[in-house]
Amino acid sequence: MLIKEIVKWCIPHGIYNMYLNLKRHNYLFRITTHRGILEFTDYDKNLTNTIGDDWKESSYYEFAENNLNTWWDENSIFHKYFIQLDCKNIVELACGHGRHVQKYIEMAEMVTLVDINQENIDFCKKRYINETKIKYLVNDGSNFKGIDSNSQTAIFTYDAMVHFEMLDIIEYLKDANRILVDGGKILFHHSNAAFSPELFYTHKPHGRNYLSADIFAYMALRCGFKILSQDIMSWGEGSNLTENIDCLSFCQKVKNIY
Repeated sequence: MLIKEIVKWCIPHGIYNMYLNLKRHNYLFRITTHRGILEFTDYDKNLTNTIGDDWKESSYYEFAENNLNTWWDENSIFHKYFIQLDCKNIVELACGHGRHVQKYIEMAEMVTLVDINQENIDFCKKRYINETKIKYLVNDGSNFKGIDSNSQTAIFTYDAMVHFEMLDIIEYLKDANRILVDGGKILFHHSNAAFSPELFYTHKPHGRNYLSADIFAYMALRCGFKILSQDIMSWGEGSNLTENIDCLSFCQKVKNIY
């Protein structure tokens, strides 16, 4: 029987200075530490699918259904940028159970829901069984294969890309350039947790994977996008609040890279 997942610490490959800012004590101090490499080895699938599998079934979906104000309240920063999208032909990446669809479908001529998990797409098909202007796509977690080039006016994703591997986000940006019309826009909610790169995403606050606003901007620029805005934000409440852990990037396609 195959071992599905092996977690191991390799021999530390260097000594690093780690700076920690403890706001409750209002001072900065340094720890000299060995940084090891945390490896997640799976003999059946890569990290993309490992992360995707975490979201086939989750209590998150029920919770999320009852917490749409974060995204759609008229005073929300997400709503501020969403209303600037041309929703004529819009793609929602990592749609999950499709909770956002009800908020924007009336603005769209065609919606394409994309998710790595067949289970989520099947859920959405049942949920919107009578809706005629939705297309569905199960992808491989890194591209929009199956969507025609120069056919979409906007792409957005909320509360999902924060978990993605950075290498997959690069591929998504490349393929977003392919499927968007000239001037098409993306609104991507992603991680700003550019620390502890050796840690798997589940070992970081709120499951945020390794990325930063600056790294995302660099990748987007190289993939033919103009950065219209980037808003860094905190996530969580009370003792669970983590400051500046997320970023909302709003970009426009200005160059075809293909």
